[in-house]
Amino acid sequence: MNAYDQIRLHIPDEVERLMDNRKILREDVQKTVHHAETTGEKFINPPTGRSLASLRPDRVTYWVEYSQIGECYQVHSAYSHRMEMKRKGGP
Repeated sequence: MNAYDQIRLHIPDEVERLMDNRKILREDVQKTVHHAETTGEKFINPPTGRSLASLRPDRVTYWVEYSQIGECYQVHSAYSHRMEMKRKGGP
């Protein structure tokens, strides 16, 4: 069992359909939330308390907007893209 398997998600039907249309797997969302929660690499929207996290395991970057409710994570949105950001002077 992988560490990200412990991430419990609540995904509303509307978001589930969105993820399905965008070819985003539940596992991709679990990995993204796990990465954000273990590293602290996420944005937090103070008025809503929602987090926005990203993960680029390969050529696709996944973005997940979520909030924690107890020991579960409510997924509000998820999307992905294949764009790569390069820093000035970097690779």
